[in-house]
Amino acid sequence: SCIFKKKKLIQIFLILFSIYLIWKVSSSFDLAANYLTRNMGEGIKGPTVNAVASSLPELMISSLFLFFYKDINGFSAGFATIIGSSAFNIAIIPVIAYIFALKKNQIQAFKVDKKIVLQDGIFLLISIILLGLGFIIGLNIYYALILITTYLFYILFIYKKRHINHNKINDKIGHINDKFENGLKWTYFKSLINLRIYNIFGFKNINSLNSTIVIIISVLIISFACYSLVEVVENISENYGVNLFITAFFIAAISSSVPDTILSIKDAENNQFNDSFSNTYGSNIFDICIGIGLPIFIYSLFNEPISIDTPVERLGLTNFGDKLFDGNLLVWSTVVLFVFTLLISLIYLSEKINKKNIPYILVLYFLYIIGLVLF
Repeated sequence: SCIFKKKKLIQIFLILFSIYLIWKVSSSFDLAANYLTRNMGEGIKGPTVNAVASSLPELMISSLFLFFYKDINGFSAGFATIIGSSAFNIAIIPVIAYIFALKKNQIQAFKVDKKIVLQDGIFLLISIILLGLGFIIGLNIYYALILITTYLFYILFIYKKRHINHNKINDKIGHINDKFENGLKWTYFKSLINLRIYNIFGFKNINSLNSTIVIIISVLIISFACYSLVEVVENISENYGVNLFITAFFIAAISSSVPDTILSIKDAENNQFNDSFSNTYGSNIFDICIGIGLPIFIYSLFNEPISIDTPVERLGLTNFGDKLFDGNLLVWSTVVLFVFTLLISLIYLSEKINKKNIPYILVLYFLYIIGLVLF
């Protein structure tokens, strides 16, 4: 009994410690990413640089699960992490970002560009459709290339369609410099506890070189945190007999969404609502196309394609799942994610997030989780 309690406490500590590392290093990463992308227009940085960087945990977790297990169970755990993170990103993060922006700037609505909602929403829905394509053509190198190419096309589309507002860029550069100079006032101990990497390494000014170094170190710290999370998810699944898919869906998915949450909050507090919003959609497109596509591509170079004939164990709390898609949890998850994303995007087409539509967003998220758990 004592050993059992000790293991439980260690697992809880590792989860919280991993989340803490990802949370704290996100601030340094955010400053470095903002500096390196200071000349990018609003609505471009969010779905590209921020999205790629903040989605590294999902990519790493998906890769670790796949290469640890080397079968459909490993793939399903990474898959669960990504779809869980996807729903959290587009439903919960904008709500949290709005609440922080409301508290800091007393805004009454989180305004987003309708064109950005349409562009990112359509690309995300296409990505989800392609995600389901893997269960038809197989999880092989060709499928991986389709996903990766889709993301590259999305990046190209973003750069061509979204304009640059030079006045906002000047404001952004001023804010970056102010934030860096304020950080110089921190003590070394405070910097160490908060993983303020610029201060830890004694950088007295911000430039492209030290910002690149900060990005690399941040990625290494996030990688370590993700490795710990994967081990915890695996141990919880084995020790408690909990479905690996469900464990990854709740623990790994929400934990890996911490960088997305931090970056979106920072942008919202700085009134960069389009970046704050599009970061969540861009992250999801990256998660699906690269977070699924890249691990499968690398895996397929050295191994046989992953067999999709073996069914993934589901909770089966009711007989509901037996009557749909032959009990295929992965297919059902994809369908539910598509419907959920479509409905959420329709809400955002109102071009704002406020106190009136937040309840609808939260209800949809709750129904999404219920739909997966009951299956």
